[in-house]
Amino acid sequence: MTAELLVPTLLSPLSHGRLHLKNRVVFPAHQTLLSSDGMVGERMLGYYLERARHGVAAVIVEGGAVHPTALKFPEYLRFYDPAVIPGLDRLADALHEHDCKVIAQVAHSGSRMNTQDSRLPLWAPSNVRSANTHEIPHQMTRSEIAELVESYAQTAEVLGRTRVDGIEIHAAHEYLLSEFLSPLNNHREDEYGGSIENRTRLLCDVILSVRTVLGDDKVIGIRLNGSDLIPGGLDPDDCAEISHLLAATGALDYINVSAGRSSHNQAIVPPMGSPRAVYADLADTIKQRVSIPVIAVGRIKTPAEAEAILAAGKADAVAIARSLIADPAWVEKAAAAAPIRPCISCNQGCYGYMVTIRPISCTVNPDVGLEYLSIGQKREPRAEVAPLHVVVIGGGPGGMEAAIGAATAGHSVTLLESSDRLGGQVQLASAIEARGEMSDIVEHQARGLDRLGVEVRLGSRADVPMILAMDLDAVVVATGSTPRLSALPSDESVQVVSPHEFLAHSATAPTEAKVVVIDDCGHFPAYIPAELLADAGNDVSLLTAKLYSGTALDPTTMETMLRRLGQKGINFVTHSVPVSIADGALLVRDGLSGRESQIACSLIVAALGNTAADRLYHDLVEATEGRANVVAVGDCVAPRTVLEAIREGAAVVDRLNSSAETAILR
Repeated sequence: MTAELLVPTLLSPLSHGRLHLKNRVVFPAHQTLLSSDGMVGERMLGYYLERARHGVAAVIVEGGAVHPTALKFPEYLRFYDPAVIPGLDRLADALHEHDCKVIAQVAHSGSRMNTQDSRLPLWAPSNVRSANTHEIPHQMTRSEIAELVESYAQTAEVLGRTRVDGIEIHAAHEYLLSEFLSPLNNHREDEYGGSIENRTRLLCDVILSVRTVLGDDKVIGIRLNGSDLIPGGLDPDDCAEISHLLAATGALDYINVSAGRSSHNQAIVPPMGSPRAVYADLADTIKQRVSIPVIAVGRIKTPAEAEAILAAGKADAVAIARSLIADPAWVEKAAAAAPIRPCISCNQGCYGYMVTIRPISCTVNPDVGLEYLSIGQKREPRAEVAPLHVVVIGGGPGGMEAAIGAATAGHSVTLLESSDRLGGQVQLASAIEARGEMSDIVEHQARGLDRLGVEVRLGSRADVPMILAMDLDAVVVATGSTPRLSALPSDESVQVVSPHEFLAHSATAPTEAKVVVIDDCGHFPAYIPAELLADAGNDVSLLTAKLYSGTALDPTTMETMLRRLGQKGINFVTHSVPVSIADGALLVRDGLSGRESQIACSLIVAALGNTAADRLYHDLVEATEGRANVVAVGDCVAPRTVLEAIREGAAVVDRLNSSAETAILR
């Protein structure tokens, strides 16, 4: 069966008024921090162009400031500045070559941001503090509201002089315009507060001012919440009524429906474990009240999920962000019914990098953020290189990615894995239902190995004599890492195990016991055993020397995890340092006060981080006296995350192909 029959609506054109799309897939606005001095430069161009090349119908360029008070990052786009015009024109021209529309999102974050970058007071409808910041915002005056409307018009005038196809106005997620909409933020008693009609007044004024400036040629869309997802905020019926009022202006061409606000950031970028197509029903509620196209967003991962939403009439198009970050060829592969590299919704390299003010990356796609390196280069097959016989030692994500890259480049590849299954540390990372999607990338890699004809030998423990006897050209060592062992003074009255030891024997884990999980890693090697133990009915204390748990996680994953573990009755013991074990108890010292106390327990799971399993790598280098092409990747270089493992595994093929004279292990 052809893909056109499997996903006919997804691949069909959408034409309504000024909005014309070649298919129903939109790459929505999201912060990348790839701009250059607030302008569209090479890195941002390359990033968006890569998605356009592979079939996306429209790119909505990430939010840009409409006013100096709206600068939320040092590299935030400044759409109010005419200096953006050349960069946007170059972007539009490049994407138009692939019949991809370009829409620029204009934004003002209101009280969601801080004042460090703008160096101006926060603007808000009322002096209500956002959960994102400690700052109390300035309640806008009528003259400042008029100035804001004029700033949108002036920004529209700048963008109207470019070759972009339209503008999307950001009025969701507790940005400034949505703060006027929500009764949680808007306590005004003038014509901009009170009733829904009054709270919608400013947004209607902005939309009409933008349309007046743009005329009838360009598209105007709006990013809008379908719900605030919080008591006292806008509910789905409120948002549907607001949508009706906005559409009645006659100036809008589409509504892009999301959800959430600063107090629930994890809902704006729903992490792994959240429901799929989570906001499709919110889009449907709005679609029942308006006659203009509606776009659905939120954990729509597969073409089949997108098709189901569209075929059911819940939306007219779908916004796919993270899945198109993970695989820019998502649309092409949907059309060809080809395997798609899965997004695992880990939020590590996308949202997680953004909140730490780093350019966007991706756990499963190491090319993200580097697409600009291929701008202007002909996309031709790699230069011919002599096929090599490569052995990869280790079947975790880094080793599998290295094997896939080498096999794709035409090399003969053998992968050796000492255990009876592929996946490495992902076996632990995906051991609970909420983290099960971690295994998606391993399964995708395993299918890739099979498709490429890589010889996989499970239960094969490599050593130096074996490798030297294999008549190889190169070796990739991806032997991972092993858990650090507890060095706590102990009378052995309490059993102490590593997370890996616990997982290996989880079927016989205790029940109705007192258990302590020592969290010295800030990541899931601590939290997965804690959750499994709580699910088994144990009294679990999660102990960390940090001020709070989850310090190595992105904010959305951390908050989701903390809520879930808290609801399961896990006791969080923070700023507490384990001292010793004696008489069936763990002695703990408070890191702030210095006071000591005891926690009675019968089992301790010590998540202390890992140690690189690098002995084989060093032995191979020594045995070949440094002459051979022996490369180490992932945790055996230094224990980190799956993002670094895949990134380094993918880079191996370039190191192999660029070797002028590859040393041979013979």
